[in-house]
Amino acid sequence: MKTQKLLFLLLILLQLSCNSQSKKINGVSFVASRDSISSEHINPVLKAQSNYVALMPFGFIKELSSPKITHNTDRQWFGETKNGLLQYAEKFKKEGVKIMVKPHIWVWKGEFTGNIKMDSEENWKILEDSYTEFILTYAKAAEDLNAEILCIGTELEQFVINRPDYWRKLIEKIEKPTKEI
Repeated sequence: MKTQKLLFLLLILLQLSCNSQSKKINGVSFVASRDSISSEHINPVLKAQSNYVALMPFGFIKELSSPKITHNTDRQWFGETKNGLLQYAEKFKKEGVKIMVKPHIWVWKGEFTGNIKMDSEENWKILEDSYTEFILTYAKAAEDLNAEILCIGTELEQFVINRPDYWRKLIEKIEKPTKEI
């Protein structure tokens, strides 16, 4: 009898847990444009019944072994910068679309970012400092616009494998309120 009651209780808890799950994410990646966006850009996302959009500010490196990330400059498309991210997010939020901020690195010549790997300890440290500046810029922006999701470390396989302690510390730093950063 005790086993039946326990099983019944577990089934009720499972049912309650399943019923309390949040709404399904129907998301799209929104490609940055050269300029600010308008309803003309947002309407296709709404027509696709998307309730989330991934906005991707970009940082750039010259090659897989280059440690310096260039980001948030006047030479980038508007949508790849912090101001672009903020403008896009404001427009989407007005339409009820939730935001995932997904900062991304682009390696010139289109090489896979998962293969970014430094050839010296000095260059690893430069990359870590550069990536920290890059990601904290967008973590602060994500916090300011109250984004639902912040993605860090997109496709950075070798960076994560080779520098796990850095990533643990970076995650702790991002989890702190940005006033402390």
